[in-house]
Amino acid sequence: MKKVICLAVVVLMIAAVAFAASKKVAITEKDLPGLKGTWEGMLTFGIFDAKTAPCTLEILSDKVPVKGKLTVDVPQEVASVFGGTSGKQTLENNEGKLTKQGSLIWTSGDAAGGFLEIWFNDAKKLEAFYFFKGMRGDATLTKKKK
Repeated sequence: MKKVICLAVVVLMIAAVAFAASKKVAITEKDLPGLKGTWEGMLTFGIFDAKTAPCTLEILSDKVPVKGKLTVDVPQEVASVFGGTSGKQTLENNEGKLTKQGSLIWTSGDAAGGFLEIWFNDAKKLEAFYFFKGMRGDATLTKKKK
């Protein structure tokens, strides 16, 4: 039993170090031209026991307010839980703003309070966190080469 507990502690410590090693790097106005383009990755639906799906974030402008378009291939099991439609879904927003914390955020502007927030990690990939219709999750996105 002690071996199992020790093993669990070691695994948690390794996970904590790996998480801490990925630093949040601020996005500034001078970064916006380099952000423009298509970013691809996997989006999680939920935090625990999460489903994943491919997603594409297109950053369409290089000045604030930033225009963005998110396309996600929503799995049927996720759509049925939240009363949505499965398959390719696209959300567009022309009001992206830089935050004091160094992220870029698009908000839904309605009472539901949905948002998509992105920032750089230390590997110059984009990290994303979202909240939409009671669902939250994250993604890591890599810029698509032309």
